[in-house]
Amino acid sequence: MKTNVKTMLMALVATSMVACSNNQDVFDGGAIEKTAKQSYAENFAKKYPNVDMNQNWDFSSKTPYFSFSNNNGNHAGTRAAVSYDFTEGAKQEVDLNTVEWMKDNLKEGKPNRSLGKAFYMTVPGTEFTIQPIFQGEAGAVWDLHVVVNGVDILLWTKSQDIELQTEVKSEWHSVVDEQAAEGGWEAQRNTLKATAVRSVPYTFKNLPVGADMYFYLDITTSGSGGWDWWDEVKQEYHPWKMYYMNNVGDHMTSVDQMMLALQGFEKPSNVPAGYEYMLIGCEDANLADSDWDMNDVVFLVYGQKIPKPIEITEGTTVYDSRTVRYMVEDLGSTDDFDFNDIVIDVTENKAKTPVYTNGVLTSWNEGETTQKAVIRHLGGTLPFLLTIGNKQLPELGGQSTFQTSPNTEYDVTGWNINSHNISVQVQQKDNQGVYNNVVFPKAGEAPMIIAVDPSQGWMTERQSVPESWFYLPGE
Repeated sequence: MKTNVKTMLMALVATSMVACSNNQDVFDGGAIEKTAKQSYAENFAKKYPNVDMNQNWDFSSKTPYFSFSNNNGNHAGTRAAVSYDFTEGAKQEVDLNTVEWMKDNLKEGKPNRSLGKAFYMTVPGTEFTIQPIFQGEAGAVWDLHVVVNGVDILLWTKSQDIELQTEVKSEWHSVVDEQAAEGGWEAQRNTLKATAVRSVPYTFKNLPVGADMYFYLDITTSGSGGWDWWDEVKQEYHPWKMYYMNNVGDHMTSVDQMMLALQGFEKPSNVPAGYEYMLIGCEDANLADSDWDMNDVVFLVYGQKIPKPIEITEGTTVYDSRTVRYMVEDLGSTDDFDFNDIVIDVTENKAKTPVYTNGVLTSWNEGETTQKAVIRHLGGTLPFLLTIGNKQLPELGGQSTFQTSPNTEYDVTGWNINSHNISVQVQQKDNQGVYNNVVFPKAGEAPMIIAVDPSQGWMTERQSVPESWFYLPGE
């Protein structure tokens, strides 16, 4: 059952009338706080009349960020989240000899994880290019991402800007055409007798040299498929069966051996002389009955220097960091809804090491877990006490204090990434003994704290956040 803000507003007005009739002392701290919260809720109802109040105010994805030194994933945030530009080039033809090599060596349904191990990379000192060049019979729909120094970059969407030229159709046409969309590139080449394939290269420049980077597939639409599959433990094939793939939001990363740096192929003809190059093959489903053919997408990386893979061995410590950004209204004003009075990033960082069985990554050993908080921005000027989990941070006096020491890290403990046990006591203007206690809202309450991804930038002063912020993805 949905509760809209108009219904809530009527209840608030009634509550306010009862409070007035009780002749509460206007100087009573509890009454002042109650009045401020009532005013805020009434104004929120007027500002966002179409927002469903009966919802979870957590809009964060809690996407893991993997790092390889104990930096807790805490990279300084800005109003416009850190981003790295890349250049989309003109379509260029894929070397068909390379495509044939993919077809011969990454056959559908054949397990190929033995061809490589989990890896990450570091950014070279020169520009480099990434170009998808092959796609197997992948049932799910996904996006290809690259993460650089904790910054997540959407690179390519399945079948985006891929074109074929065939004996059936001499002109170039998209692989998403009705005739060409059935099956993957291998099926398209067999059925339509493709004489050429071309795709878009993406070139990265001026990335931070030496920064950690890795790739992953983000599942955007679950799929299903049928195949014979190989059981690596029992060393036997299982007959054809319909299988359902991963859930939307699952990530297939190079860190957990869902991508391989392939070996044994000749230099593609479109790679300039003297350039380094490599191929990366990907699997889009991390399930016991996955086929592990590692050909759901294969992309080429080349440049004068390229980000070479660094193997994650059994002794390698990987830090799994998940960050939630909290955006707070301190009730100094009850009508601006800029959610920038206090902006805090809280990160949980888990150390883990991989366990391999017969060369295949089968599990992770958990190590130490630490938590840190960073105040990224203060739009409010009122002194406040911030409590995260079991830790109360020292009182901060608003913008002047923050400007002298921005992005200071605080160790915290006991923070729950799902229940959001965070609260703020804000000293009200001209009422030094009165603190408004702001907590993470329950369903049905007007939010004074919201949880978002750390890439979400904050608004300028007294610029209300758009209504679209309060709709969950997919709604």
